[in-house]
Amino acid sequence: MNEKSNTVAFDEDGIATFPERLKELIGNESLRKFGQAVGISEGGLRKYLPPGSSKPTFDKLVAIARYKGVNLEWLATGNGAKDAEIKQAGPHLEGSRHQESGYLSVDEFNEEFVLVPGYHIQVSAGNGSCAIDAPVKRYLAFRRKYIKYKGLDPKQLAIVFAKGDSMEPTIKDNDSLLVDLSSRTPIDGNIFVVRLGDELYAKRVQKSYDGSIRLISDNKEYQTIEVPKEELGQICIIGRVVQRATDL
Repeated sequence: MNEKSNTVAFDEDGIATFPERLKELIGNESLRKFGQAVGISEGGLRKYLPPGSSKPTFDKLVAIARYKGVNLEWLATGNGAKDAEIKQAGPHLEGSRHQESGYLSVDEFNEEFVLVPGYHIQVSAGNGSCAIDAPVKRYLAFRRKYIKYKGLDPKQLAIVFAKGDSMEPTIKDNDSLLVDLSSRTPIDGNIFVVRLGDELYAKRVQKSYDGSIRLISDNKEYQTIEVPKEELGQICIIGRVVQRATDL
C-alpha cells in the first residue's frame, strides 16, 4: 500500500522556513499566552522558533492557523496568501502543495482531510505493553476520500504504535497502526489490537472449533497465545488494524 498517497507531509523546503513564519505570528505576544491559545507548551513553542528545526504536527498547525486567522498552507509551506480570508481560484491539491493560483484554507483542510488521534503508547508486537487509556498526543491526517473508500467512520479511528518484532515482516517495530475501533468482532486471519489482562497486543486472530481464540504472530519464532473459552472474559478487542505506516 502506498502510504504517501493517503497521509500528508509538508515538503522539507516549506518546513525549513516555518520557524520564521511562526515568529512573525507570535510577534510581541508572550510565548505563554500564545501557547495556551493553541494548546502548545512554552517549551514546545521554543523548539519551533529560530533556530529550531522541530517539525509541527497537523493538529498544531491547524490550531495556530485558526488562532491567528491565517492560511494553513502559507503557515506550513510559505506558499499562497497569508490571509485566510483572501479567496483565490479553487485549490487543486497535489501531494503536499497545489497550484499557485489557489491555497488550502483551514476550512478547506477540514473538508479535504480527517485528523485521526494518535496515542503515544505502544501496542506490543512482542511481549506486551500498557493499556490504551493514554491521552491524545498528536494527530495524523488522512484524506477523507480514502477514509470513505475504506468504509471507515472518522470518529471510530485511532493511531497506535507497534513495539517489537513478533509481527514481522507484516508489522515492524515502531510502525504506526490505523485502528478501526468499531470493528471488534473477531475475523479469522485479520490483525486486531487486543487487550489481554493489562497488556495490549497486535496479533492475527483465529477462532477455534472449541470456542477458544488464538492470537497468532507472523514471526514464527513467537509462540501462539491460546485463550481458552472459559478465559475469554480476559480479552478485550480494541479494534481491527486497517493500515500500517512504516519508516524507510
